[in-house]
Formats: sequence, C-alpha cells, structure tokens
Amino acid sequence: MELYNALWPFGLILLACYILKYSCDTFEQSAAYIGRNMPAGVKGATVNAVGSSMPEMCVVISCLFFLNDPTLVLVGLGVTAGSAIFNGCVIPALSILLAKDNKGNKINSISLDKKSLLRDLFWVLTAEIALILFLGFDSFTITMAIVLNLIYVGYAIHLYLDSRGHEEDDEYEYEEIEDKGVIGNIFSFNFNSLLFGNKSFNTTRSIIVLSLAILIISGASHLLVEGVIGAADVMGVPAFFSGLVLGSAASSIPDLLLSIKDAKKGNYEDAVANPLASNTFDTTIAFALPLLVWFIINGVDSLAIEQSQGLDILRWSIVAVTAAVGASLLFKHTNVTKSVAAFLLGIFSVWVVAVTLLIS
Repeated sequence: MELYNALWPFGLILLACYILKYSCDTFEQSAAYIGRNMPAGVKGATVNAVGSSMPEMCVVISCLFFLNDPTLVLVGLGVTAGSAIFNGCVIPALSILLAKDNKGNKINSISLDKKSLLRDLFWVLTAEIALILFLGFDSFTITMAIVLNLIYVGYAIHLYLDSRGHEEDDEYEYEEIEDKGVIGNIFSFNFNSLLFGNKSFNTTRSIIVLSLAILIISGASHLLVEGVIGAADVMGVPAFFSGLVLGSAASSIPDLLLSIKDAKKGNYEDAVANPLASNTFDTTIAFALPLLVWFIINGVDSLAIEQSQGLDILRWSIVAVTAAVGASLLFKHTNVTKSVAAFLLGIFSVWVVAVTLLIS
C-alpha cells in the first residue's frame, strides 16, 4: 500500500503527459481552421501559442478555480516558469540534434534568421523581467496582471507588423490525424473522426472539436496538478519545486513534439521560434490572464505571495537561462551546430541540479 501511494502521483503525471500530447494535437487541428484567415504573425501569437501552451494555462486555472486554493498559484507559477526554462533549453537543443533537410537527410547544423530571433528574444526577456520584478513584492496585484497581458498584446502587434507584406496561402491546410478505428480514436481524442468521419472542417465542426479538446486538456491539467502536489509530498519538497521540474516538463510535451516535427521537416525557424513564443505566452497570458479573471470575480485587487528561497532562485535563474540561450543562438545563428545543442542541454542539467540542491 505504501509503495502504491508513493508511485500513484508519478503515475498521474505520466497519464497527464499522455492525455496532453493527443488532446493538444486535436486542439491545434481545430484551432488552425478557426485561425485560417488570420495573418501568419497574429495566428502564431494567438492560435498556435495557445495550442501548445494550453496545459500551462489550465494548470493555473485548476489551482485557482477547480481546487479553489489561491495559495496554490505558486504551483502554477512553478509549472509555467519551469516550462519556460525547459522550452528555452531542451526544445531548441533537440530540434538541432534531430534536424533534417527537406529530403529527410540528417544535417549537422541549422541557420536562423537574426531579425526574427532578436524579436522573439526581446519579447520573452521583457515578459520574464517584468514577471521576476513583480514576484519580488509581497503580493501580486491586478495591475501587475494587466501589465503582463499587455506585454503579450505588444508582442502580437509586433508579429502582425512583421507579417504584413508577406504573401499568404489562400488554401487552408491542416495535418490530418490518423484514423485509428473507434477504440484508437477514443484513446487519441480524435474527435473529428469519432463525430464527423474525418470530414473537412467547417465552423461548427471546428468549434465542437475545439471545445471537447479544451475539456480534455483541462481535465489532464487537473490530474497534473494533483500529481505534482502528491509527488511533492512523496519527495518531501515544496509543491512549488515539484511543479517547477516535473510539472513543467510534462506540460511542455506539446511544444517539444511540435518543434521536433518542424525540425524533421526542415522548418528550423518554426522549430526554434515556437518555444520562444510559447515562453512569452506562458509568462504573460497563461499565468496572468487566469489571475486577472480571478481578481475580477472575487472583487479583490491583490494576492499575497509567500517569499522563499525557491522563489528567489526562480526569479533570477529564468532570466539568466533565457539570456544564455539567446546569446548562444545569436552568436552562431548562421551555423547553429550540435555543440550549441550540447551547451543548451548542459545549461538545463546544471539548472536542475542547482535548483534541486538549493531547495532541498
């Protein structure tokens, strides 16, 4: 019985990983149809970012509304902030290591557009610096939540301005999810096949599939929170730390798979841009929008934040890691080699070990 109780939380986290992987695929498929007429930049900053970062936002929603415990917001913060570090280090590194050319052949290096990289790094660092400054206060206020949301609006506007003048493909395309039969479709949450026989999307079908995907992602995120809290008890560490390491890695599965898929197709810019854009979303909308709604519903304008060594470590490490990742990619942007990937994985490993030793 004791062994079962010790393993159960980790089983919940693994189950949440599985559900999030497939439900986010379904979300992105239906969301792509809804955003088909948006300019590329706006679509990337809204539809695509929400699709891969929905788990992080649902974790915060679960803490505030389903568990109805505002003190657990630090667990949500740990997941969203830890996800930013995982996204910034691990996803670009694996994208570099697994990259192929458009013929499917493995390559030894990739090249990135400096202008786009500078844009994405500017906004993710702006978001992260604002977040760590706000976390230095004894309470998080409604004004802080509004500022973080406005930062993301600024990023979306920047993307929109950059997208003007680029030719758009008028024909809507999406990657069809394989029909695996009734049982397989149920376990992979392929609602388009289950309900509509894998027909092409229209507005009604896409909204229905999107709504069902959000319900599944919300449920999986709730399981993830329960697993993170239980794992913290088993390991004897703060729930914040469990969310920072375990929860963040689990919630980043959609970002990881999406970037690896792009890298294998030769879409290196998308493979690296996706985690950076998602980081901006995670540290602004995913964390601050649920809080803003919670403030309004409960008629309060602040939420007390318990200061701790773990929070201080997070505040400074998140920006330091992002800056190191950005510098390594910018310095070698015309020839990003596997040595850069090894450096990024090394940064993440050192960060995990350092945080583990300091908090424990």
